[in-house]
Amino acid sequence: MGVLPRCALFLLLASAPVLAGPGSESRWGLRWSAPPGCIQAGPLARAVEARLGRTVFGPEPEFLVDGVLERGRPSGWKARLSLVDARGNVLGGREVSTAEEACSAIDPRLLLVIALMIDPSAALSGPAPELPPSPAPPELPAAEQPPPEPTGKRGERELTVAVSGTLGLGFAVAPGLAGTLWSGGPGDWTWLLRFALYPYAPYTKDGGHLTLVSPVAEAGVCPVSAESGDWRVSACGSAAFALVFAHSEGFQQSRSEALLRGDVGPRFRLERRLDGRRALHTGLGVSWGWLRPTVRLIKPDGTAEDPRLGLPVQVTLDVGVSFPGPWEG
Repeated sequence: MGVLPRCALFLLLASAPVLAGPGSESRWGLRWSAPPGCIQAGPLARAVEARLGRTVFGPEPEFLVDGVLERGRPSGWKARLSLVDARGNVLGGREVSTAEEACSAIDPRLLLVIALMIDPSAALSGPAPELPPSPAPPELPAAEQPPPEPTGKRGERELTVAVSGTLGLGFAVAPGLAGTLWSGGPGDWTWLLRFALYPYAPYTKDGGHLTLVSPVAEAGVCPVSAESGDWRVSACGSAAFALVFAHSEGFQQSRSEALLRGDVGPRFRLERRLDGRRALHTGLGVSWGWLRPTVRLIKPDGTAEDPRLGLPVQVTLDVGVSFPGPWEG
């Protein structure tokens, strides 16, 4: 038995749980995202149908092959494929990769895996058809040729957006909402911007009551980042400023003021990809308050105290969903 039939047989056996639901007569759809210059959805769908010997993709599909092609780390290319039914349930997934620098090197493997997901018997019945060549960018005149980009393709960037619930520990545990953006590319450090709102943080001492509302803006850089399979972890250093609105009520008097608090410290990010476009996100930040003004706390007997704003060390925990995607710089 030759090398290609052996590989195809192995893929067929590994795909058994995924292929248990759909039948070969099912209606299929293809949702595919790839960078410019790589195979696009139309040519890929036609090549899969040529491999199977019939038309399989059409409107109102019963099953959808959802895929995305992106740069591998540290080099090569990686395609993530998910099999989704009409109700949106993910039935399984596959990952195809190549260490070659040209994205067209992954096309034959990609074609075989998608064909096996749809109909293994037809996919193995004959040799793979020739794929159309990937479109090449138009050449500029010699006088307008740009200087060559350094190795590592720093022009390719990835933007990740995370939406999460958050808990902050200052005077007390305060729930809130947070949104975070990461931007980075191969060979570059990742930059982060985080915005959070803690709408209610109470503090009571000796009968005096203090209410805090805090919008927070944070920026930082992540020099350490690692990825293994569907998991990604990053370690960052960041600085944050919080505009704190404080309201204190005491005996026959009250006081409201706006204060600025500054913090610096590490922030950690852990993600587990669900598919090519979504991931579970967890973020943990530990910061030291280098700028902590005093806040007026009015007590029931009419006296007042001026404690520092929040604890010297604050902890924030974000849990939510992130949406990664490649961007061209």
